[in-house]
Amino acid sequence: MNKVIYYFSGTGNTLFVARDIAEKLEASLVPIALLVGDSSVPLGSDVTGIVYPVYYGELPVIIKEFAEKLDNLDGKYIFAVCTFGGSAGDSLRNLQKIIRSRGGELSATYGVHMPQNAFYKFWEKHEPLYRNWRQKKLDIVVNNTQIRKTGNFFTNILFDIIFKGIQAYVKPKYKQSFIKLSGASSDLSVEELIRLNDTSFSVTDECTGCGVCVKVCPVNNIEMIGDKPVWHHQCENCISCYNFCPERAIRNGIASEGYYYRHPEIMVRDMIIRDDR
Repeated sequence: MNKVIYYFSGTGNTLFVARDIAEKLEASLVPIALLVGDSSVPLGSDVTGIVYPVYYGELPVIIKEFAEKLDNLDGKYIFAVCTFGGSAGDSLRNLQKIIRSRGGELSATYGVHMPQNAFYKFWEKHEPLYRNWRQKKLDIVVNNTQIRKTGNFFTNILFDIIFKGIQAYVKPKYKQSFIKLSGASSDLSVEELIRLNDTSFSVTDECTGCGVCVKVCPVNNIEMIGDKPVWHHQCENCISCYNFCPERAIRNGIASEGYYYRHPEIMVRDMIIRDDR
């Protein structure tokens, strides 16, 4: 049977997970960023996986818009794997709602705890998280997919319930934070404000104009002008540019200053998205 894994990744955690799944299932691996300009994304495969990170306890804007363009979903086995530093939040539930509105069903859902990419957590040990994915959860996803098993296989349910309570308190504050970061009007939607958060991005004198930030940005939001990066306000808040900058010359209002993270197995060359269609 034909299988496709769609993914979006900023600092490599989700690409790490998606690549493992694709290799085990012998599936095609497709960056969702390639499909941003498409008006419709018909599913031609028997099995479709959607692998994405959780931002602000929710679906990234690019994932929401991708799901809203899906067509030909009837009878297809669709599964989703979210990676997160805190919790799956409302992301899997909201993805299910969108897929149902498109005439399909999210057959299986998974959550994978990965290292936080925006701020330091002293209790978080990275290597055990990588091992837990590869030694335990990967085979569960692959085996369930091969037999088309349905259900919610997200095992961190207690923590998710606790975190949901925290999210209920924090979520309304996100918009105020985004307004402060971007300096934009409160009349804008949260999604519009997220895209404008790159207003807070700048570079220090350490910037050499190497252009790595342009290459790793998954949505082509950065342009080099006068040997310095300029952000064009279509930001996904993935902070790939910040974390992959070899000189650590980028400043922003999203990540904690001085904290950097990218998955150790994901290099700049892996993040560069090429259109081979």
